[in-house]
Amino acid sequence: MFVAKKKDGSYFSLLDWKRREDMERITKGESFYCPACNSSLLLKQGKVRRIHFAHLNKSCTASSESESPYHLEGKVKLYESLLQYNQPILEHYIPNTQQRADVYVETDYGRYAFEFQCSNLPAQEFKRRTKLYEREGIRPMWIIGQEKLGPPDNNDSPLKLSPFQWRFLQRPSPHIQPFILSFCPYQSIFTYHHPIFSINSSTTYVNSMTSENWIEQPGISFQKRPIWKEHYLHYKKKWRYEYSFYKPYQKLRNYCYGNMNIPLSLLPSEIGLPVPSFYHIHTSLIEWQAWLYFDSIYHMPPLTLIHLPSVLKNFRFRLMSTDISLRELPLVKVGAYEDAIVEYLNALVEIGLLEREKPTIYRVLKKSLPLSTMEEAQKQDRVVLQTLLRTKQTTD
Repeated sequence: MFVAKKKDGSYFSLLDWKRREDMERITKGESFYCPACNSSLLLKQGKVRRIHFAHLNKSCTASSESESPYHLEGKVKLYESLLQYNQPILEHYIPNTQQRADVYVETDYGRYAFEFQCSNLPAQEFKRRTKLYEREGIRPMWIIGQEKLGPPDNNDSPLKLSPFQWRFLQRPSPHIQPFILSFCPYQSIFTYHHPIFSINSSTTYVNSMTSENWIEQPGISFQKRPIWKEHYLHYKKKWRYEYSFYKPYQKLRNYCYGNMNIPLSLLPSEIGLPVPSFYHIHTSLIEWQAWLYFDSIYHMPPLTLIHLPSVLKNFRFRLMSTDISLRELPLVKVGAYEDAIVEYLNALVEIGLLEREKPTIYRVLKKSLPLSTMEEAQKQDRVVLQTLLRTKQTTD
């Protein structure tokens, strides 16, 4: 930490002193205390990290995390990047919640607590700290260190997002697309990562936008070219030939063969279609759509009506059975997993499998094309995906 209290109760910031010798002179013989817990602080003046304060013990109520050189540097650069706003406060302590924000900012739009996170944080702790900020009317702006996402790359390469990294996904309002915000202290660059499609539960294509300044209301442009198409078709080929035989898919494999009398490797090509709200569901796209399709659509003959409430009921059963799992996204305030289900049904409309009669009623137009060989399945995968993408391009 960089801000401490002196004996007289005044605050002292190490960032107010640029030269090391001036800092050493002004702090010599002085006692410093934590603004949160009032315990004594030790001034550390090593050669690797920035000069900073540290607790003599780890019993502080405001923080229990040790700060790496990367984190310390990140806080400083983050604070400097936010100086354009009205008096940002470094390491601002909030007594009501016993939290210390890395940087605190007030704007015309609201109050923000910036948390620059460089180490793994348990899900419950992430959620707890988020709720405490929100209870005080403060929006937590969780920022992940760029090093946790790997080096900045172009949009042609997917990111491997762990459950911890997915928790940084934020969407505060309907007019803002979901994004993960990262910050690189070495370049003082913010990067907004907008997920557009996941191959599986981790490998995710993103639109990335960099900025030297924090953008309070980010507008992220969509890429019209589906950069993930060939990668996905290759992945689906491997899924048919290899992944579908893995042990985690045993229940789905048995269900597919026992109830549909087809091997899982030859599941219909209409399963695994991209939907915008995919990020709400942790289970891979192919798997959760397979359960939905087999439970609610596969056996239905042409002209049968499918009711959305029944589809949602079947999906919730799979959630209760742990066949499908959702993502916990504390910073996403808009939308729900049900949106992804509706979007999938609408995708089936766009490829001509269903027809939408009413907002919650669909009619089956035809049955899926039966697949007898892997080669036939690969060809049909491409045809279905191209049909969907072509339809989307004409309607966008």
